[in-house]
Amino acid sequence: MTALAPELVRHAPVNQRGIRPAQLDSSVPSSDGFELAFIERAGGIAATTSGAFYVSDLAHGAIWRCGRDGSAVPVLGRWRGAPDRPRSAAGLALAPDKALVVADPSGQRIWRVALDGACRVLAGDCYGHRDGAAGDALFRFPSGVAVAPDGTCYVADTGNDKVRTISPDGHVATLAGSIFTFADGQGTAAGFRRPSALALDGAGTCAVADTENNAIRLVAPDGTVTTLAGSPPGGSADGVGTGADLQGPSAIAAGHDARWWVADYANGSLRVIGTDGRVRTGLRLPERTWPVAVAVPGDGSVVALAASRATSRPTTVVRILDVSRMLLH
Repeated sequence: MTALAPELVRHAPVNQRGIRPAQLDSSVPSSDGFELAFIERAGGIAATTSGAFYVSDLAHGAIWRCGRDGSAVPVLGRWRGAPDRPRSAAGLALAPDKALVVADPSGQRIWRVALDGACRVLAGDCYGHRDGAAGDALFRFPSGVAVAPDGTCYVADTGNDKVRTISPDGHVATLAGSIFTFADGQGTAAGFRRPSALALDGAGTCAVADTENNAIRLVAPDGTVTTLAGSPPGGSADGVGTGADLQGPSAIAAGHDARWWVADYANGSLRVIGTDGRVRTGLRLPERTWPVAVAVPGDGSVVALAASRATSRPTTVVRILDVSRMLLH
């Protein structure tokens, strides 16, 4: 069975392949007037400078290239037991050579996927924790990835509660984190609780969605961790820094204007963190819809948001949102 491509919602009837149209919500600021919907479980999303984006199916490892015109082209089909490709596809990131870097939590690996579908392991093997050469390093349910301009890959090693790096020559090291806790500090003095996604800004700062701490953390290149927004036990209030509340943040993306965009999963919201540290709610999704991935394609005028909708089968909805129409002031 081949991967199912999502279809332009306004022209997509329910068909024999099981693709169903999403219900357009008139309150959602959509710059292009469409959503993409397909019956898969959302994994990650990565944006290109041209405005296109890639979206993945977490459970089955499929990846599509999608356009703002509603087009969708499979890059990688569903996993059918082959050992030479990802079993699952969570976080996605684009490498400098335009290949995709994919976090595979089921396979405990980080993969490089070329745009022609060719796959190779960057690091990881089986369940565990070990730094070292790519073939010796071990991860525990890695969920998020980001790639720096020099090719260094940052990994949200969710099950190990750490942020790890993979150097361009394949060496894996722990940048920050130790045990399941909430603590700022440098290197292993810092603590995360199930970090699930991360993103890099132009200055090389790594922002981490620290999911079970209900916080966004910043990791400097030397491994120093500080808290940008939120804190345990979490909530939904806007505010500044740790005076703001988040609830299960699942993804983060760097904007083109030094803002951070956060998929605030349990609150069903898209949140924005400004340069002053103030957290604002940019969008509340319809009931029983939860944001799981976010990216900023093109010139930053829009945000691509992938969300899971509760239906009889897991459904992913990808929306293209017009930043100028969000109430962020």
